[in-house]
Amino acid sequence: MTLTSANAFEKCATGDKRKELAERFTLYLKSQNTKENAYVVNLNGAWGTGKTYFVTEWKKLVEEQGHIAIKIDAWESDYLNDPLAIIIAELLEQVRANIKNHDAKFRNAERNVASAILNMGKNTFSIGSKIVGKLLLGEAATEEILNLIASATDSVVNHKAVKDDLNMSDLGLDVVTQHKRHKQFTQDFKKQARDLVDFALEDNLNKQVFVFIDELDRCRPTYAIEMLETVKHLFDIPNFIFVLSTDTNQLQHSIKAVYGHDFDSHEYLSRFFEQRLTLPEPDFFEFLTAEGIFDKEDFQALPTLPAIETSEQLRAAVALICEQNKHHLSLRRTKQICAQLEVIIDSKELRESAYPIFTLIGLVFGNALYGGLSEPKTEIGRAQLALQDSSNPVRTFNSVNVFREESRNQQGSVIKLESLIENCSQAITKLQKGSNALSQNQFGQSNRKYLPQNRASALLSESFPASLISHLKELKQYESNRFITSKIALLKIIEDLNILYESPEE
Repeated sequence: MTLTSANAFEKCATGDKRKELAERFTLYLKSQNTKENAYVVNLNGAWGTGKTYFVTEWKKLVEEQGHIAIKIDAWESDYLNDPLAIIIAELLEQVRANIKNHDAKFRNAERNVASAILNMGKNTFSIGSKIVGKLLLGEAATEEILNLIASATDSVVNHKAVKDDLNMSDLGLDVVTQHKRHKQFTQDFKKQARDLVDFALEDNLNKQVFVFIDELDRCRPTYAIEMLETVKHLFDIPNFIFVLSTDTNQLQHSIKAVYGHDFDSHEYLSRFFEQRLTLPEPDFFEFLTAEGIFDKEDFQALPTLPAIETSEQLRAAVALICEQNKHHLSLRRTKQICAQLEVIIDSKELRESAYPIFTLIGLVFGNALYGGLSEPKTEIGRAQLALQDSSNPVRTFNSVNVFREESRNQQGSVIKLESLIENCSQAITKLQKGSNALSQNQFGQSNRKYLPQNRASALLSESFPASLISHLKELKQYESNRFITSKIALLKIIEDLNILYESPEE
């Protein structure tokens, strides 16, 4: 069975890959037994993997299959202090959108759900009731909202105030009564919520409700915990499927902030999730290609080493630098920096000079990503963090393998991006000085094969190292004052263009 969609993931930068992933996830979730209880999963993805976009498009996909689907941005709502009211408000809105006949029967079903919430004794009167009430009654006054909702169902229980002179036995009885009352209210709420959904889907065989909760790891720790508890205890409703999208490592840190450093937050989360789904890290070259970054009809070859003759090769070079700094890059941030890089590359000074392209790209990304750090103390030191491994404790470096050396059908050592960057920089320096000492050994031996480790490295050199040596001969035609070999000189060009680097949205 193949699930299709005309709109979901239609503009996805990674082509069909993520749509196919969402389809597989959906098939898996639909195959689970939800006849008696809700099914709750964790969609885990590190910062920058595109979770929010994925969840938004996944919601569209299940809607197109006839399901009710709800998406909640937990971070945007955590100031309201009431996860229950937020989820119910979204549920009411989506149910209303799925039916055409808003008759008295439907209105009564809506009010029964809202009344069940109010009777659970949660602190919804100040904020939650306004959220739910606005959906039910528009701009009616708060007192009117509460009165109409409270009178809409027979399950309303008049709460008695606790007297000041209660003795311990009276207090014990009152606690038992309150517990029984809350338990009954919880049962009432689950029944009313399920009845409402059944009403909305009575002519639809797809009885499941998908609730996507995004950005939970960015919330206040106490709110994140309350959201989890609400889903676990109040929404354990048949045919409900919850997908909580998080950077799970960050969520575990949040939980420890409440319960203590030694608290087993991993085990704690396992209480709430039936399964953990993982969103793969982004393929930067695929993303840049799908977005058409650097594409233009009059693209001119760059006077660089390695040679950059097409926009596709420029994307490949950028993708390798992105991969090396992937722990600090989101797809959105990558696109922003590439727009700035395009302006820099097209500057008059660089168009008329020969320079190492990886060094330039690395300095542009390093300046944007790490320019605000306190260590290293120099601007060039911070910018260079994108090019090479560092002992800086706040940075995680991802060393990239570009080629693997092969001799007589035996695999040898790998050539890392840092080595290629250094070799290209040294070669440009020798050219500037008029040295004739350049040889193929600068980049590798001609009697060996160099196998690209990914699509990006394959595009940069089809016959490594021969193509690099060939291009060096072309660059020899440049006058010495047209070679830019210093990282400091390149960084000065970047900074002199006065392009403002916006902070990434976290």
